[in-house]
Amino acid sequence: MFWIVFTLFVIDSVLVTVVILMQEPKQSGLGDALGGGGGGGGDFGTMGGTAGGLHRLTIWMGTIWGVLALALQVIPRA
Repeated sequence: MFWIVFTLFVIDSVLVTVVILMQEPKQSGLGDALGGGGGGGGDFGTMGGTAGGLHRLTIWMGTIWGVLALALQVIPRA
């Protein structure tokens, strides 16, 4: 069972890396997020289209990665 979870963990790790690299960078830095930039800083979670889908996919895959990481600590290695 350990090796099945470990294999899924490695696959998810690679896929999370690929999905993160596919996302388009904001290029605005921390100043815009804190309200210092000219663009509206209050648009968290309002991404639409492909960017919104990649964002949601990243959240789901990151959550799965965390659950698998915890499972690796609980499941005894055979």
